[in-house]
Amino acid sequence: MAMEEYFSAVRKMEQLVLFPSLLRGVFVEQDDTATADFGEKDLYEHYLRLKSIKLAVEGGQVPREKCKLPVTNKEEKKENRGDANLEELFYHHFTGLYHVLMTLTRKANALTRKYNDIIGEINQNDTVLTW
Repeated sequence: MAMEEYFSAVRKMEQLVLFPSLLRGVFVEQDDTATADFGEKDLYEHYLRLKSIKLAVEGGQVPREKCKLPVTNKEEKKENRGDANLEELFYHHFTGLYHVLMTLTRKANALTRKYNDIIGEINQNDTVLTW
């Protein structure tokens, strides 16, 4: 469900954002929970990141620099315990993934709303030329 919502939000964002360059230098006001995760980066960087994550998840590929993460002693101990905690480990990671996907979905929706606001302002400020 969360993954479907994320893909749907990013797909909608991709369809509506025809000119991503309009997002350069645009920052979201940190006034609600949907935009609280944007931090210091402009919406253009978030747009690129959201698309990149979607492509990576769809393709099932892990970026090269993340492929060879070092195994900590704690992880080695968990591995050595065998299958006993696999279900617990699965739900731990599944819950984490769910929270990440929900955060990314909120970001995609907030970015789309902001882009629509920008386009609305541009349309209001345009003068009608008659020939």
